[in-house]
Amino acid sequence: MERKECVFLDRNKHFQQHSSSASCFRPLLFLLLGIGIGYLITQVVLWPLMDFKSHANRTSGPNQLDIDLTDEVRVLCYVYTKQMNHKVEAQAVLMTWGRRCNKLIFFTSHNDSSLKGSVGLPGDVNYRETWRKTKRALKYLHDHHLNDADWFLEADDETFVLMENLRYMVYPYSPEMAIYFGSPGTVMSRAALRRVVEIALPNPSKCEPKDSGATGGRLKECLENANVVAGNSYDSKGRRRMYLIDPQARSNRYLHYDPTFWFWKFLAYRTQEGIFAWSKYAVSFHYVQHRYMHCFEYMIYRLRPFGRKLPVEYLPVKLDRAKKEDFKGDQSQNVEKAVPADYAY
Repeated sequence: MERKECVFLDRNKHFQQHSSSASCFRPLLFLLLGIGIGYLITQVVLWPLMDFKSHANRTSGPNQLDIDLTDEVRVLCYVYTKQMNHKVEAQAVLMTWGRRCNKLIFFTSHNDSSLKGSVGLPGDVNYRETWRKTKRALKYLHDHHLNDADWFLEADDETFVLMENLRYMVYPYSPEMAIYFGSPGTVMSRAALRRVVEIALPNPSKCEPKDSGATGGRLKECLENANVVAGNSYDSKGRRRMYLIDPQARSNRYLHYDPTFWFWKFLAYRTQEGIFAWSKYAVSFHYVQHRYMHCFEYMIYRLRPFGRKLPVEYLPVKLDRAKKEDFKGDQSQNVEKAVPADYAY
């Protein structure tokens, strides 16, 4: 009699093989399921809470400023020029830092339709700035643009101004405070302009009545005789923000103190020599040639080192013009500190 295999044994064997195969895939299924659940949790819960601002791509195009004071701190820039400088020097100002002024006016000897914003004031055509032109310019601004701006910046066509840093410097102060900062690139509040035109200019004892000669320190004298306070233009670390020279001129006689050299005569403080004392928030540079204005424009506003994290910046506290002690000292809230006589500039 032929032996037959048990059918039930074969079925059991087949079941065991199938069970063994399924158990091999079970850990893989759990792994895939865990990855899926983790992905969903990341997308729904964690991803919206994570801050990736510091890793933003800054190479995709120009980004808007995080703090833009253009509308809050309105600045009218008036630039002295002359007819022979209209096509090159004045145009360099117009194409670079002048674009960031709320309003830009060129005071020159003759109106020029090719120079946008030019206003002709009779005077010596051989000079950008004379005392007569300065007085007429101040009167013109007072009569036509007093309420068009909060601050009025005086410059010439060899001055380069970082308008963002200028607005940052004057931000704590009200335009109704009679205060000025400078130079080069003297900036005065609306109240200061009103006082110098209405009080100082008509009074020969407060302001030089003669028209001849350069402006020199005459504007400063008129401002102070009209009880306009000289503001502190140093940064929070005591470094100068408004420079009589450009950065490339930091050599030779500009580096070493010489009481007979004109540069040191114009400084209010005797300052220390050195090349590491430039403020990171510099406002203005003087004697900048037109070709270097375009270079500054590229270096400051377009050139970026890839991957460098920008610093976090904060606005200073506004001073209360109703509190006399805040206005007089301008340092009660540590906006600026007095500069020691031997501090680096």
